[in-house]
Amino acid sequence: MLKLLRNKKLAKKIWIALAIMVLPAFLFWGIGAMGDNKKNSVYLGEIYGKKISSTEFKDALDAVRNMAIIRYGAKFSEMEKQLNLNAQAWHRLILLREAKMRKITVSDRQVIELIESYPFFQYKGAFDNRIYNDMLQYIFHTQPRTFEEQTRQNLMVSKLYEQVTKGVTVDEKELRQEYIKSRDQEKKGSRFEEKKYLTEKDAFSQALIEEKKQELFAKFAEDLVNKSQIK
Repeated sequence: MLKLLRNKKLAKKIWIALAIMVLPAFLFWGIGAMGDNKKNSVYLGEIYGKKISSTEFKDALDAVRNMAIIRYGAKFSEMEKQLNLNAQAWHRLILLREAKMRKITVSDRQVIELIESYPFFQYKGAFDNRIYNDMLQYIFHTQPRTFEEQTRQNLMVSKLYEQVTKGVTVDEKELRQEYIKSRDQEKKGSRFEEKKYLTEKDAFSQALIEEKKQELFAKFAEDLVNKSQIK
């Protein structure tokens, strides 16, 4: 089943939820399950002066791990030591705090739609509840309720990403310059092929805008981390 995670082509909705996973390491994030009993927990640290319990941190750590499994699939075990999941869990808590401060919410329907869109929970193109429960038990080692809350909060951070980056655009001049640069035509003295450019323009523009969004959000998230005063 891990191979299925790695090899299936992911739907657009999944990449919205995983968008931040392609950013630098300090932006890896996961979403923790809701912990109801934290009064007796040991506190591991503080963010913005708020104490973070061992239960809350473990929830975040479990969620980061689940997100890494989704991303790396069969390669997760060999990648795990390189990911610094502890740091990612702290950074996830910071991003989620910001999403809550902005009153970002996610409906039950949005949670259901995203979970049902994951190809590794499907059989013959349709969501399969048996596969879902089996994979949660044997691959993610997570209860359905917990995974669903993780998914809700994943979408909260995804919406934060959309809010922060919604104004990013690229003009024609920059688009042409970046297109030429990407083809290494300036160095080689190659002739600019207008027809080919026009054919590839829309796809290249979308990719360039997404790259700029990621750079913007990386800076935004880094600033949050710096201001968070993690102790």
